Amino acid sequence: MDHGDYISALRWNGNAAAQAARDASMETMVPSCPEWNLRDLAHHLGSHHRWVAGNLDQSPDGPAFKQREEPPADDGIADWLADGAEMLASKLQATDPAKPCWTWVPFDDSVGFWCRRTTQETAMHRWDAQNAVAGADGFDAGLAADGVDEYLGILGAFRGRRFPEGSIHLHTTDTPGEWLVRLDDDGLHLTREHAKGDVAVRGPASDVLLVLMGRKTMDAVEVFGEAPLFERFRKHASFG
Repeated sequence: MDHGDYISALRWNGNAAAQAARDASMETMVPSCPEWNLRDLAHHLGSHHRWVAGNLDQSPDGPAFKQREEPPADDGIADWLADGAEMLASKLQATDPAKPCWTWVPFDDSVGFWCRRTTQETAMHRWDAQNAVAGADGFDAGLAADGVDEYLGILGAFRGRRFPEGSIHLHTTDTPGEWLVRLDDDGLHLTREHAKGDVAVRGPASDVLLVLMGRKTMDAVEVFGEAPLFERFRKHASFG
């Protein structure tokens, strides 16, 4: 995916999340984020968009942007959410993805990091919101495969994180995407290749991503080999 693809996906998913917020009570609980209701999810996502927009102007060596805007009352939340997504998309569209800025990862201090990260964050929480209200749309296959790659890449960047030992092969069946995840005392080691793991996880990209992120059960994909290893990995892998 390129910069423009991410921006298009950010706009679509931001608008879809806002529509879900219009379609239900703010008290509606979000099953995939069990401590949140729809109001909490909308506040998180709308604040995230504004925080990211502020960080695009922060020096890589400086502090993170401090969010000061308070969310509106319930009857204005959906529009506030849609406006924030559009504001961020427009700012990203007008900004060189290579421009340095503050980020929270050790391997990328560019606007391009935020474009990818916030698009994936928005898409996942769009799914959460739709799933709370009615049936959720799946992910575009290309966006979902990119989400798997981004998530595993972030996990692999932080050495010393404890995982159950073993190896996991993930394979998307509707778009190119294969990853070998090796887990040891030093953390997660990622290669993008076809290789045998202790457990293999195979399925459409949207389902692989949603299972990896704990939004769907392992029944949504094919699992071969040591299924408990993958289940333990999912429990240890969350970073947010």
